[in-house]
Amino acid sequence: MPQDRTLLYAGRGFEVAHVRLHAPQGPTWSDLYTVASPRVVFPIGRTRLDVRAGEHTWLTDALTAIRFGDATAYRLRPETATVRHSLVVSGQASVSPAHGESAAGVSVCLLTPQALYRMHAARRQLPDTDSAQAAALVAALVAELGSAPHQAPWHGAVARARQLLLSEGNGPGAQPPLSLDELAEAVSRSPFHLARRFRQQTGLSLHQYRQHLRLAAAMERLADGERDLAGLAHDLGYCSQSHLGAVFRRGVGVTLGEARRVLGPAGAAGARI
Repeated sequence: MPQDRTLLYAGRGFEVAHVRLHAPQGPTWSDLYTVASPRVVFPIGRTRLDVRAGEHTWLTDALTAIRFGDATAYRLRPETATVRHSLVVSGQASVSPAHGESAAGVSVCLLTPQALYRMHAARRQLPDTDSAQAAALVAALVAELGSAPHQAPWHGAVARARQLLLSEGNGPGAQPPLSLDELAEAVSRSPFHLARRFRQQTGLSLHQYRQHLRLAAAMERLADGERDLAGLAHDLGYCSQSHLGAVFRRGVGVTLGEARRVLGPAGAAGARI
């Protein structure tokens, strides 16, 4: 698949690049790729992408970081014909084998909102004078993934429920989010069984997963220059800006205003990439 790669940092035995993957029309698998060196791929936007290595397939989203081992062979299948943005860290010195890495050489982890925020903040700083500090932050994030719980390929009712949660729209005209009972009915499981299996496979409750997706969407919008925090709260399904602000501070660790200052194109942390 065609891609554009902008090198943001090179040093300390690893590189960091902003990669834009241009998906073809229609959901189709790419040719087989083989990584030249170990790498970690952090999500920047919400575009969904299937990753296949060996006999396993993972669905990645705005929370998913992927570690590829040395010489891993894989294929990609974007869900929609849109550009997927990723922050890619490559190099032996930074990307050591992950705990729980599959036999196919892939390890998939769900990022916490705090880790996702630190990734966005580091991306803002990398092209500027604080590159060394930002690179150290990226290296720390990669190291954290090495010991993070490994996500097996999701399957069955959990995978179907996740697809439904990922399909929930944000913005004017969007349908209200599905309740637990509605999700369970849609995947032909009882609410208790679905909730229990979802937590077993992901480590998160259904509510936590939905909240984390919303926080990821908020961070993406702020990084794209969103200034209207009340409108952002409405679009993401919160009753008010203060409601979103409370959830954001509890989940991310900073206020919406601070995140807007650090992540935005005109933020103090750096210029627009």
